[in-house]
Order: sequence, then C-alpha cells, then structure tokens
Amino acid sequence: MKKTIYLYKSGTLKRKDFSLACVTKDETIPIPIRQVDLIICFSEITLNKRVLELLNAYGISIFFFTHNANYIGQFLPKQHYDGSCLVKQVHAYENEETRLYIAKQMTYANLHNCLSVLKYYQKKGRNLTNEINEIEKIIDKIKSKESISELLLLEAMAKQFYYSGFDEITRNQDFVFEKRMVCPPKNAMNAMMSYGYALLYSHYLSVLYRSSLLPSISFIHSMSKSKDSLQYDLADILKPVLVDRLIFRLIRKNQIRKDMFEYGVDGSCYLNKEGASFFVKEFDKQLNKTIQIHGVDYSYKRLISKEVHELSNYIREKSTEYNPFLMNW
Repeated sequence: MKKTIYLYKSGTLKRKDFSLACVTKDETIPIPIRQVDLIICFSEITLNKRVLELLNAYGISIFFFTHNANYIGQFLPKQHYDGSCLVKQVHAYENEETRLYIAKQMTYANLHNCLSVLKYYQKKGRNLTNEINEIEKIIDKIKSKESISELLLLEAMAKQFYYSGFDEITRNQDFVFEKRMVCPPKNAMNAMMSYGYALLYSHYLSVLYRSSLLPSISFIHSMSKSKDSLQYDLADILKPVLVDRLIFRLIRKNQIRKDMFEYGVDGSCYLNKEGASFFVKEFDKQLNKTIQIHGVDYSYKRLISKEVHELSNYIREKSTEYNPFLMNW
C-alpha cells in the first residue's frame, strides 16, 4: 500500500527531480511521489501550479487542516467518471428499495462494530452488559424498518448506549467522556474523536475520488449538509474499530497525557501541537495494522479501499449482495 504523508511544519511544497519535497526553515523533507497517495497538512504550506500538476499526474490528494483538525480545503486529482456507474449510483439512490437495502446494511455494520468494541472490553473485565443487551435489541429491529429516518433514529438510540460505556472502558478521571460534543469538542475524549474522525474522512474521500463512485451521492447522510456525504456513510462503519479503539488504548495504557491538550476561553478542547503530532503518528500506526478477513491479511488502510470497492461492485451489479465489514473478536 502507498503511504500517507503528514506535514506539521510550515514550509513550501516544491518539485524536486521529478518528485516532491517540503522545504521548511530547518530542513528539506523528501516526499517519494510514487510511494504516496495522500498528503495531509496541518501547517502553513505554500505550493504552486507545477506542484498541482505533479499531484494530479500521480493521483495524489492533498487535504488542509488547522492544527486542531478543523477542515480548510482540499486538492483532488482530476476524476474520470465511469458514466454507466454514475447512472447506476443515481438509480440506486432514487430507487427506495435499493437505497433502503444499502442503508440497512451500513447501519447494521456500524452498530455491529460498536457492539463488537463493547464485547471486546467486556472480555477484559469491564461491566458493559446493559449497553450490550440494549444495542443487541436495537440491531434486531433494523430489518423491520421501512425508511431512512427510522434507521437514523435507531442509530441515534444505539449510539447513546454505546457512548454510555466509554467511561467504564477507560476508567480514567483525566479523560471523562460525559457525552458526544462537537463544534467545538469540550473535553479531551471528544477532541480525540473529532481529530481521528477527520483523519478517517480524509482517507475515505481520497479513495472515493479514485474510485468509480460519486462521493456526493450518499445513502444515509443528507446530501444537503455536505458536498461529499458518502464518506460519512462509509466512515461510520470503521469509526468504532479504528478510531474509538485507538483512543481507548491510548488512555488505558497512559500513552496520552492531559498536558497534550489545550483549552479555549469558550470551553473548547483540542490537541495541542505535541498531542496532535503524537495522535497522528499513533493513528497512522493503527491504519497500517493488519487483520485477517476470510484468511487474507488486510491493513486498515487497505480495508478502506476494500469497503469502497465492495459498495461500488454492488452498485455496478458485479455482486448481488452488499456486505460491509463486520468486526468480530
């Protein structure tokens, strides 16, 4: 698999001997163009048209965030859509039966993976019986639902039980979850969740733009609230097993510290520069860890591509079923 490059230091992206380099005040960081598929910038980066031409030629996406992981913008390589796939994706969205089937499969995978995370920590001695039982009851209701709005309501109910188990999993007074808070996050747990989810969205969107799918046509999330809403549909499936478990590990093993966060006058909480650098490195390690699926080793990064292609194959009628990833421990 190709690598993701994370840039923390301000500088200039330049073409260098038919490749790329980031020139900062202190050093020149080589970027092996043939080994990279995504660049994520958290600092002030200057680049010109010649760099964009090179990124486009090699199909490399570049995303820009503040150091707090607030999204700024992106450059995506020129897309070459498959017209027949586009027509089929629109048809899948407009056909109520097909859209509902895809949405049910996504919702089931999302909640199943939340449940798997709770069961994993239950085996490690945490008391999560109530949360597990309640989510199992909700999952059993998915098949009977007849609309996207009903599925969204089920998901919201399940997530409340899922979130209520977080403090039992971590048992750390320095990292109390309380509840999901965004725009802005108000504590360290929420800050890490927002940061990790932003990174995951970038990886999904980068893969989507290299696929035959149109990122703006989603099946669960509202297309009116975001231009590229399909990334959110797909990312929800891996959030529990990739991002949430990473956060739990960092807290339970005392790898993340309170002094890696900063607080604003409005009560907002974000990773500071040291914390952000540490978190991104741990996220990248997690992304490159491998799991076995039907006897085949997949890194989580490769799994993201597999998930996009799984949906694409169903929409293009290359497979008769859509089966998103289910984690089982």
